[in-house]
Amino acid sequence: MGVWTTAMLRESGVGKRALAKKVAEGTLHRIHRGIFVEGKVDAAAVARALVVGLVRIAFTGKTASEIFLGKRLTFPLEAEGPRTIAGPSFKVTRSRLRAVSRHGAWPVIEPLWAARKVPRGCDSMLEQHYRGKEGPQRLERDKRRMRRVPAGVQAAIRRCAIGADSPPEVSVSRRLKRTGLKVAHNQSIAGYRFDLRIGRVLVEIDGFTHHSDHRSFVKDRLKANAATLAGFTVLRFTADCVRYHFDEVIAQIICAVEQKRRLNPRLPFSALSPAWHWHACL
Repeated sequence: MGVWTTAMLRESGVGKRALAKKVAEGTLHRIHRGIFVEGKVDAAAVARALVVGLVRIAFTGKTASEIFLGKRLTFPLEAEGPRTIAGPSFKVTRSRLRAVSRHGAWPVIEPLWAARKVPRGCDSMLEQHYRGKEGPQRLERDKRRMRRVPAGVQAAIRRCAIGADSPPEVSVSRRLKRTGLKVAHNQSIAGYRFDLRIGRVLVEIDGFTHHSDHRSFVKDRLKANAATLAGFTVLRFTADCVRYHFDEVIAQIICAVEQKRRLNPRLPFSALSPAWHWHACL
């Protein structure tokens, strides 16, 4: 598979008639004026052709999200460049290209700016890019660089689990946010980092890999004690709790939040029966 421009074909001895014949036979496929692909024409091949054949473009929107998340590229491709260009399988919109980076072989618009083109479908991209304890700070820096954050992107940020470290944390955070709760990630309390904070409730979602050694065993207990003595309610779950008993995890967290608000909530089923009576892993 190769990408060719008209100039490259001429240098290799392929004139107008030979080029027309190759296109008619299907050995070369025209992507845009002066840009051709040899072989299978999938989204990745067209993307490579656009990078070679067009000056200063960067992928944005849905395509940028697919690149950042390591997904297979799909049509239609979305890009930004000095002028608007459209084809059957792609669209380049005019842009000043102020926030461009490279991700592997691809020139891409940085995630916060790419999100402007797909505000309802950018959550996973933003969560991936702004994950971890430094994520919220990096997001704030980018928001200052952008200056004016569009309303659709602001709504996406409110939905997203910015700063989360793991898929279970993201799932729990998204559900809690849909109930109207304000969730923060990787919060420092008494010198320790906690996965989620909802007011005066702290939530830890532990995976066996990172919490099975002796050092973690001791630290996790002292960590919970310190937060409790600082006036917080600490709830601890495993990744399997989230996987097999997601609704009960959410119910326990909401119950704890309501208790802190002195609302006298009804206890969920999982808080009234020993875990070995209902947990799938016990």
